[in-house]
Amino acid sequence: MTESFEKTAKQVEATKLHASDALHVMLYGGSRSGKTFISVRNIVLRSLKCKSRHVILRLRFNHVKTSIWHDTLPKVMDKCFKDVQYKPNKTDFYYEFSNGSQLWLGGLDDKARVEKILGNEYSTVYLNECSQLSWESVNIVLTRLAEKTALENKMYYDCNPPSKSHWTY
Repeated sequence: MTESFEKTAKQVEATKLHASDALHVMLYGGSRSGKTFISVRNIVLRSLKCKSRHVILRLRFNHVKTSIWHDTLPKVMDKCFKDVQYKPNKTDFYYEFSNGSQLWLGGLDDKARVEKILGNEYSTVYLNECSQLSWESVNIVLTRLAEKTALENKMYYDCNPPSKSHWTY
């Protein structure tokens, strides 16, 4: 596995948080700070450790498709995992790795799509731009963090710092 990028100091710190015993890990910072890139990179690493299922969710499916499917994930694979084979499923929007692991992407804006995604159990759930999500949605998603594998289940969040009245505070 060859990586052609160098982590920033904040990404090094985020990597340590992702590897900690914490069940919930929140990264926050301004746009272009690298929090999504490093979280996606970590989920790919987790996917490669053992056959497992992971999901990245945003409020709107179109946003996760544009930002992760078409942008961040291909960049992560190109810069960090050039030698890793993976195959996109463009019907259900997940990537499958050679070990059988799957990385799903979804939005919480369509009931049928939510039911399809939440019908699975995951080893990692990543709520990207979680300040856009309601506390009710988060609690529903948390029930899907239940896959039994060699991995410790992890819940990742990221956001631009919201107001003190938001549930993320």
